[in-house]
Amino acid sequence: MKSILVRQFGGPEVLVVEEVPIPQPGSKQVLVKVYSAGVNPVETYQRSGQYAALPPLPWVPGKDAAGVVESVGSDVTTVKPHQRVWLSASDTGTYAQYCLAPAASVHPLPDKYTFAQGAALWTPYATAYHGLFHIGQPPDQGKYTLLVHGASGGVGIATLQLAKIKPDVTVIGTAGTEEGVKLVLSNGADFAFNHREPNYANKIMEVTGGKGVNIILEMLANVNLNNDLALLAKGGCVCVVGNRGAIDGFNPRLLMQKRSSVRGVMLSQITDQEKKEIIEGLNSALVNEKINPHEGLHYTLTDAPVCHNHIINPPSGGQGGKLTIHPWKEAQL
Repeated sequence: MKSILVRQFGGPEVLVVEEVPIPQPGSKQVLVKVYSAGVNPVETYQRSGQYAALPPLPWVPGKDAAGVVESVGSDVTTVKPHQRVWLSASDTGTYAQYCLAPAASVHPLPDKYTFAQGAALWTPYATAYHGLFHIGQPPDQGKYTLLVHGASGGVGIATLQLAKIKPDVTVIGTAGTEEGVKLVLSNGADFAFNHREPNYANKIMEVTGGKGVNIILEMLANVNLNNDLALLAKGGCVCVVGNRGAIDGFNPRLLMQKRSSVRGVMLSQITDQEKKEIIEGLNSALVNEKINPHEGLHYTLTDAPVCHNHIINPPSGGQGGKLTIHPWKEAQL
């Protein structure tokens, strides 16, 4: 089979396609024919060698994917060959035509959804679910206001859609282009603003009646955290999903004045119970058609280096949404 194989850490050029044997499933594993693999920023950090926990080399990147079950191990009863599935983990990496996954991480993919949408589920939607419901902890009853700061990417869109499953929430989203603002509105936001405009924070305060927002999911804390603290309502919480550096001029007094908090969101740190809740929540949302993963650009295995460039530096006029690699086709699915 064809697979990306990283033999040394470095730039995107180390993402090289090689011919490797098709792996065989153990007793509790599933062999999946990968039709679409989700690409995440963390894989670019790992590939570059600039990450706290680096994978052993050689390495096949990726843990998000969707495809069809090729075969199952002797103890697997939850899925069967020829079934459409999405993955919440992979044992062998998903930038490949086949991958192995633990049976507990292989889930039915309803026919309504494309493979690219299935590959957009785990990291973006699980991060959004964890950040909003476990870390942000919105009230079970009563109204609240949510700001998704950087809402046009994979996690942002997922947060917009998941937030709207529950009633009594006012959702505000931001994006860096007018196309992104339109995308945010089309995915459930009640209000959307361009965060490149100098007065956008004032507009957010206006739509809250000057009260501020209760929960913020922040995608670039090193740039936005100081603004976030000013936008919070009393007792509000900033949930940091993304960060790319240190913060100058951080003033903890803003936290003190509002009894607010800043909490970190990291999918790799979830508990077993949280993972169970996330998977149950996402599968329920799929079956009930409450979420609609947004497909971004599609790439081939050969174009994986281009994809890694684009996920860090989005191309002008990009459509937003989840970037995916399609190991079996040169064209879009």
